[in-house]
Amino acid sequence: MPAIDSISAEQVQTHVHNFWRVFSTKSKNEFSEQYVPSATIFTANTPRSESARLMVVRRARELFGPTSSVTAKLGTITVQILGPALAIASYPLHYCVTRTLPNGRRYRLDVPFLRATQIFVRDKDGVLRIIHEHMSSAEAVEPQELPENG
Repeated sequence: MPAIDSISAEQVQTHVHNFWRVFSTKSKNEFSEQYVPSATIFTANTPRSESARLMVVRRARELFGPTSSVTAKLGTITVQILGPALAIASYPLHYCVTRTLPNGRRYRLDVPFLRATQIFVRDKDGVLRIIHEHMSSAEAVEPQELPENG
């Protein structure tokens, strides 16, 4: 097996941008591949962590449908290299999502001051994957229900 290069800050920054591209284009298969299956996830609107497997299923159901959307405008991505195969990315972003719940109701959530921390590990194949993710908002934000036709 060939030696795998150590993680660089530039690789992590590129991966973060790719993560949000995949998320906003609603590519379910690519999205699930962003995570180690056993990863722990803290989202801004849930009181406890959940597994990546559960989160991927929930986000796909709520956010990847034809009437849902995700946009993110990223701020400066700070990267801390912890070892040759481990790094932390932290960054602010403006996050906006329109989500459709299983009951058909649609909500828009605009979070101008979201903060993200993602811990990346390089797997045995050399691919960067998220092993832990934590999202939080600098201020409380309430989702707004959208009218049925819009």
